[in-house]
Amino acid sequence: MKALKFLSAVLLAGLALASVGLAQANTYPSKPVHIIVPYPAGGSGDLLARLVASRLSQVMGQQFVVENKAGASGNIGTQFVATAPPDGHTLLLATDIQFAINPLLYPQLAYNPDKDFEPVSLAAYIEFMLAVPSSLQVNTLSDFIAKAKQNPGGLNYASTGHGSSHQLAMEHFSSIAGIKLNHVPYKGSGQALPDLLSGNVQAMFFGVSQGLPHIRSGKLKGLAVGSTKRLRALPDTPTVAEFYPGFEVVNWWGFYAPKGTPREIVNRLNAEVVKIIKAPDVWEQLEKGGFAPFGSTPAELVARTVADRTKWAKVIEQANIKPQAN
Repeated sequence: MKALKFLSAVLLAGLALASVGLAQANTYPSKPVHIIVPYPAGGSGDLLARLVASRLSQVMGQQFVVENKAGASGNIGTQFVATAPPDGHTLLLATDIQFAINPLLYPQLAYNPDKDFEPVSLAAYIEFMLAVPSSLQVNTLSDFIAKAKQNPGGLNYASTGHGSSHQLAMEHFSSIAGIKLNHVPYKGSGQALPDLLSGNVQAMFFGVSQGLPHIRSGKLKGLAVGSTKRLRALPDTPTVAEFYPGFEVVNWWGFYAPKGTPREIVNRLNAEVVKIIKAPDVWEQLEKGGFAPFGSTPAELVARTVADRTKWAKVIEQANIKPQAN
């Protein structure tokens, strides 16, 4: 009898919690929703965040407001959402840097990427490309590799800092290609790109959207892209995977809610975000902005995070990569 009473109590408690979650979902959102982007305004994430926020505002009955909280490689804004009330009114649009890379470089993170968030959707990818200045006497990826092998450590490559995705991408490529390059870290692409254009550094892996104008003007040569397939914007530029099967280097952006956000709210957000991203006009705008739109389930976002963290852990260990000291 006691066991039956206990089981009944557990079932009733579960039903009560489910009904609370359903009630919250039915009235959600009850006030403006803030989408936190952990980077300065004007970056690539802003286009994605503001485009999705605008459409969510139209279909959800409340304003979705984009708020930039930058600093510490995105950790400040990410931590802010980790400690926000789990009611769906504070969301995060973050990258693989916060969820797959920073946990490997910063053991004392103030947030736990696996325990402090409810994944919503992997929204889009940012494709990477390997580019060199037009003054460098190479025209193909094979030329570049041959030149690097002739003079180990004689070619410099730029990144946006120690432990950045740009550094990891180049170290990953260098390891697979069997070459040795000299790393020159900068404080952001605003400093790195001018030196690449001038030839002060000889190579860089970075976002296709940043490189396209300079490729088209003839100031840079695009040797290869880091995606698994050739890009519509660069149909004549090969993938690195054509030379080294399985190679892929991209950034991605994903939506998250604080841990404990009711499942019904997470499911609704996922459905609406995916629907928005896959709308033909939104898809086209994102592609023009340098994104590869996606729109995943929460489980797919988790799986991608785990796979990337495993890959980057090996690269970080092999290259002995350390974050920049403050």
